[in-house]
Amino acid sequence: MTTEFGDKLPDLAQQEAQTRPAVAVTPLPGAVMRIPVSVQVVIGSARLPLSQVATLAPGTTLTLEERLGAAARMLVNGREVARGDLFVIDEDEGRLGITITAVSGPSADP
Repeated sequence: MTTEFGDKLPDLAQQEAQTRPAVAVTPLPGAVMRIPVSVQVVIGSARLPLSQVATLAPGTTLTLEERLGAAARMLVNGREVARGDLFVIDEDEGRLGITITAVSGPSADP
C-alpha cells in the first residue's frame, strides 16, 4: 500500500520481531520422544442428530461445514496442533499428504 508518507513509515514487522521475547525450547528426553501418539488430519466435520447417523448407508452424501479449499486441521491425541493444505502424493494409489501452513500455540487446557 502506498501512502503520502512513503518510506517514512516504520517497519512494524521488524520492530515486533526485535521486541518479541525469545522462546526457549527444551528438548524432550529420548524416551518421551518415542511415545506413540494418534495423529489425525480432519478435512471437515458435520453435526447430525443420532437418528440421522443411524440411517447412514453406502452412497449417502454428507454435507460438511467447511468450504472447499479450507485448511485441514491436524490433531494429535484429539487436540489441534496445526493446520495445512492437502496435496496428492501418489495419484495412482490415492494417497494424500498435508503441508503445514500454521502451527497452533500451546493450549491452556491440561
